[in-house]
Amino acid sequence: MRLNMRFTLKTTAIVSAAALLAGFGPPPRAAELPPGRLATTEDYFAQQAKQAVTPDVMAQLAYMNYIDFISPFYSRGCSFEAWELKHTPQRVIKYSIAFYAYGLASVALIDPKLRALAGHDLDIAVSKMKCKRVWGDWEEDGFGTDPIEKENIMYKGHLNLMYGLYQLVTGSRRYEAEHAHLTRIIHDEIAANPFAGIVCEPDNYFVQCNSVAYLSLWVYDRLHGTDYRAATRAWLDFIQKDLIDPERGAFYLSYHPESGAVKPWISAYTTAWTLAMVHGMDPAFSERYYPRFKQTFVEVYDEGRKARVRETAGTDDADGGVGLASAFTLLLAREMGDQQLFDQLLNHLEPPAKPSIVSASLRYEHPGSLLFDELLFLAKVHAGFGALLRMPPPAAKLAGK
Repeated sequence: MRLNMRFTLKTTAIVSAAALLAGFGPPPRAAELPPGRLATTEDYFAQQAKQAVTPDVMAQLAYMNYIDFISPFYSRGCSFEAWELKHTPQRVIKYSIAFYAYGLASVALIDPKLRALAGHDLDIAVSKMKCKRVWGDWEEDGFGTDPIEKENIMYKGHLNLMYGLYQLVTGSRRYEAEHAHLTRIIHDEIAANPFAGIVCEPDNYFVQCNSVAYLSLWVYDRLHGTDYRAATRAWLDFIQKDLIDPERGAFYLSYHPESGAVKPWISAYTTAWTLAMVHGMDPAFSERYYPRFKQTFVEVYDEGRKARVRETAGTDDADGGVGLASAFTLLLAREMGDQQLFDQLLNHLEPPAKPSIVSASLRYEHPGSLLFDELLFLAKVHAGFGALLRMPPPAAKLAGK
């Protein structure tokens, strides 16, 4: 499934006094940052070395946790008031929860003092992901009443990766049986298909959704010493042969196995998302295509201070289609360690959203997409998918879990 709506309403994050963290001083002078930027690129990239998140990241964590009943990670229950306030369409909630979760895993890696909170939030994220409010579109569309039995990799790939990251971060076995069951479903379905991977809706194959599923197999192997990741080689060979334009370093929009049709348009957000996740499994694959991807899609402007991303070829429009090309490229730049492009993209993305702190609340007056704060949070803290796979175990496992 492709995201197909844009979002231009207000979202709010609450800043606590703890946001004034030590270790980032002196704070950047106003002259060093464009109006609307909240921290320097250097500080985002230094978080893991300093073992402390930046103040604006702490503000995002407060938004995710602070307000009773309303914050996204208030409780395990199937309440979705946070997403209702953001007017998030039902079909998009799964992606919102998942990208928050991937950012939380990096927070756990950055700051040992926040690892317990990150694990707590990941627990809630997994629990909410299983609510019918999240996956009910599968049944509504007439595809079945079980969202993990077959197909639907756009949902179950994220759920499986979240199961694994929760256990990596916490050491808890709370979801271990469910994780094992879903991993076998995914692996066996991949093995049974005449193509490498799993469709989202019936006959709709998207490479980015499959990147999540394959990465989830690597996390399971890390936890349990299995070798499900061996299936990855055939998948990379398949997408390299049939689903990528090698000259432009970009994946095609989608593949439809029943007819063999490949939609001929290339997609920047699809490519950025996929290359970021593949880099955690096969760095050389992503590094091969990254320079061509940038040449095809990235437009640097404002005398080199900013960059924006075209969603497809043959247009000068930035962030067309689903409106997520620049945000996913921000994540890819962070994954690739490309500080210059990260800085240029954040200069393009964040100031127009008009962040402001009022009564200790960080507000984006004009968030640029349906997943604006989720993807900026993830990109700002992202430690790298390979680094998450190598995450050391927690100092102490949760008692009785």
